[in-house]
Amino acid sequence: MEIYCPQLGMIITFDYCLKAQNGLPCSNAYGCWKERVDVAAILKANFTDEEIAKAFNTIPKSRLQRIVESISEAGRKK
Repeated sequence: MEIYCPQLGMIITFDYCLKAQNGLPCSNAYGCWKERVDVAAILKANFTDEEIAKAFNTIPKSRLQRIVESISEAGRKK
């Protein structure tokens, strides 16, 4: 599944949203995907309550911060 990410300005997968914050879900994941999947159930199945709180109780990163992190992560994978 893919969707347009307003923070990154590009098409991304749901899997990316679940790992966007150093292995934690993007703080916007629920709002972006709630019409397509049961986000709450997926989060509860894959993350602890503490991880969910950490992911959703933080200030969202800017588009530039996310792009820089994505580039860094891609460079590490190669």
